Amino acid sequence: MRKSDFLKEDGKPNSLYNSWINMRQRCLNKNHPKFKRYGHRGIKICEEWSSIDGFAKWAMANGWEDGLTIDRIDNDGNYEPSNCRWVTLSSNSRRKSTTKITPEIAEEIRSRRSENWYKLADEYGCTHGNIWWIMHNFTHVKEGLCIEQIKARKALVF
Repeated sequence: MRKSDFLKEDGKPNSLYNSWINMRQRCLNKNHPKFKRYGHRGIKICEEWSSIDGFAKWAMANGWEDGLTIDRIDNDGNYEPSNCRWVTLSSNSRRKSTTKITPEIAEEIRSRRSENWYKLADEYGCTHGNIWWIMHNFTHVKEGLCIEQIKARKALVF
């Protein structure tokens, strides 16, 4: 595949290419903010996915579509075909080791929209970023709604 195969019409990388780059950064770049939770813990990337071509071939054969994110089935396992799948951002967010918020708790958080989000993050044991995503209905929502929200937001921006 050519690099241009991974670019959108506006010349920006598509989400498949971004998934591959972000996965590599988390595991290989010691300066990446999430390296501590990935590369430092020993999470590796299989040889087959060292090139975008190998990763793209697996992705296309395993249900990748724009708006989905890569998920490791075993959070302590490596990035490899037998341990990865494509899921919605909402589903992936619910499984993060740093966030164990149920959809019911997310609704409780949304009901407190007027409160200080940093305080809510402390109270629920998550990050301010998690609260932002929950409050904007990108995570912890019914299946499919997350992708609809992202597409609607992109339509407004572009």
